[in-house]
Amino acid sequence: MKTIKKHSYKWLAIVICLLATVDLFAQENPDKDPMQDFFFPPELVMRYQNEIQLKKEQKELIIGVVEEAQKKFNRLQWDLQNEMTTFQKLLTESIVNESKALEQLDKVLDQERMIKKAQITLMIRIKNALTDDQKVKLNAMKGK
Repeated sequence: MKTIKKHSYKWLAIVICLLATVDLFAQENPDKDPMQDFFFPPELVMRYQNEIQLKKEQKELIIGVVEEAQKKFNRLQWDLQNEMTTFQKLLTESIVNESKALEQLDKVLDQERMIKKAQITLMIRIKNALTDDQKVKLNAMKGK
């Protein structure tokens, strides 16, 4: 019985820490993406393509990197769902195997890291395709 309580307390502590971390990030500004000041979403660039005088070559480059990223995102999302399902199954056991659960959690977090890296890669490529003048104009249009 002590082992069960010990494992229960560990999981409770992990859950509390995760919830506290989420709450801390949420308090900063729940409506603001912390990366929005640095990047330009593809929708924004395409919406204002005439206003920023986006060249045909830039447009084709951006469309290409977005299409490439979408394919990658689909695969990564499916892999994440699979890892998450496995993780959830481990947590449904009456006695959770801590080492297996934490190993699976690492797989879930690795998958989330790969998704975030792919997102940032896309945003960097879009930003790098724009001129300084276009970036200034897009920054002004972000609030609209």
